[in-house]
Amino acid sequence: MRNTECGMMNKKQLAFIHHSSFIIPHLLLILSVAVNFSFASTRPAQGRGGDGAVLLREAAALLQAGRLDEAEPLLRRALARNPSSADAHNLFGVLQDRRGRFREAEAAYREAIRLLPRAVSARANLGVLLARAGRAAEAVAVFEEVLRLAPGHPPATFNLGLALYSLGRHEEAAALLESPPALAQNAPEALYHLGLIAAARGRAEEAASYWQRALELRPRYPEVNFALAEELRRQRRHEGAAEFYGRALEQDPSKPVYHVRLGGALMLLSRYDRALEVFRRAAERFPDSAELRYFEGIAARGTGAYQEAEAALRRSLALRPESVDATAQLGFVVGELGRTEEAEGLLRRAVALDARHFYAHLDLGRLLVRARRFEEALPVLRAAAELRGRDPGVRYQLFIALSRLRRKEEAERELSLFKRLEEERKARRGADDGEQVEDALPRPEGAEPG
Repeated sequence: MRNTECGMMNKKQLAFIHHSSFIIPHLLLILSVAVNFSFASTRPAQGRGGDGAVLLREAAALLQAGRLDEAEPLLRRALARNPSSADAHNLFGVLQDRRGRFREAEAAYREAIRLLPRAVSARANLGVLLARAGRAAEAVAVFEEVLRLAPGHPPATFNLGLALYSLGRHEEAAALLESPPALAQNAPEALYHLGLIAAARGRAEEAASYWQRALELRPRYPEVNFALAEELRRQRRHEGAAEFYGRALEQDPSKPVYHVRLGGALMLLSRYDRALEVFRRAAERFPDSAELRYFEGIAARGTGAYQEAEAALRRSLALRPESVDATAQLGFVVGELGRTEEAEGLLRRAVALDARHFYAHLDLGRLLVRARRFEEALPVLRAAAELRGRDPGVRYQLFIALSRLRRKEEAERELSLFKRLEEERKARRGADDGEQVEDALPRPEGAEPG
C-alpha cells in the first residue's frame, strides 16, 4: 500500500514587514503550507483621478475575504492609474494565484520585483508559487533572497525549510524548521515535518515526540495521525496503527489511502468484518477506484462471503483489467465457489501476467492438488516455493502432492519443513510479524494438517 501526499493550510495572520507595508493573509495550499501576502510599499497614485492607495487597500480587503470578482476591477483600475506600482502588480499576482492562473501570477510577481527590487512580499509570494509548481530549487533561491532582505522573516524561513525538505536537504531543513521564526509562523506544520525528517533518519522516538507536540497544538491534524500510524505499522504494532489510522480517516475521509491503511491494519488484526465495513464505505465514496474494490473483495473473502468477494473483484477488474492481484484473488474465490475450470483459467492468466506472483502459483498449485493432478501441480508449487520458500502453505501442498505420487523421502522432507515453518509463523503472528494484507487472509480448509 502506498503512501499519499499530505497538505495543511496555515492560520491567518496580520503583521507588519516594514513601516509602509501590511500583510494580507492568503491561505494557499502549497508544500503543505500557506503563506502571507503583503504590500511592499503603498503610495497614493498622483494625478489620474483617485487615490491608488485606497483602491489597493479596498482590493486587499476583498482578497482577504475571498471576494475575487469584486477585487479584480479595483486592481485593474489601480494598475491603469499607476502601472509602475509594485504593490498593484503584487496584489494582481495574488488574485491570479488564487484563480489558478499561475503563469499570469508569476509574471505579475516578477514585474513587482522589477519595479521594486527590494520587494519582500512579492518575492515571498513568488517563492511559494515556484514551490507549488515543483520548481523547488528556484524557490529556495527566492526564499534565501527574502531572508537576505528581511532576516528572520517567518513565512520565508518556514517555506525555505519546506522547500529544502522537498529537495531532500534534511539537515538544512531541520535547522530552519526548528528555529523560532518557523515555529512562530506555523508550529504544528514545522513539527510535523521535523518528525518526518527524524523518521527518515531512523529516529522513531524523536519523530513520535515531534508529532505528539504537533497534536497538542492542533488535535485535529490528520496528516500527523497518519504519520504516527505509519510508524507504528513499520514497527509491526498493528493495534496502535489501526487507532491512529482511524483518527486520520475520521478527520479527513477524502484521502483514499486513509481508508486503505485502516482497512489493511484491521485485516492484519484478523478483524475482517470491520475491515469489510471500511472498504465498503470507501468503495461507495470512490466508486472508480480499482484498488478499493480489490480490497473490498479480499476483505469479503476474509469473512467467507465469497459471492460478495467475487462481485467486488470483478468490479475491480472492470476498472483495471490487467490487475494480476485481482485476477489471482478472483481465481481463488471462484475455485472456492466450486467453479474449478473457470478458477484454473483465471489463475493461469495471473501467472501469465506475472511469473513472480506468489499467490497465483500457490492457489493454482492447490487447485491442481485438489483435482488430483499431482504431476501438473508439482512444477507450479516448486515455482511458488522459489518465490517464497519460507511459506508453510506451499510446503504443505508440496507434501500432499509428493505423498500422492509416492515420493516418500521428498514428502517427509516437505512435511518436516512445513511443521517448522508453521511453528515460526504462529510465533511471529503472536508478536505482530508485519505481514502483507493478503497474508492475513484465513487459510482455506485443507491447507494444513488437522
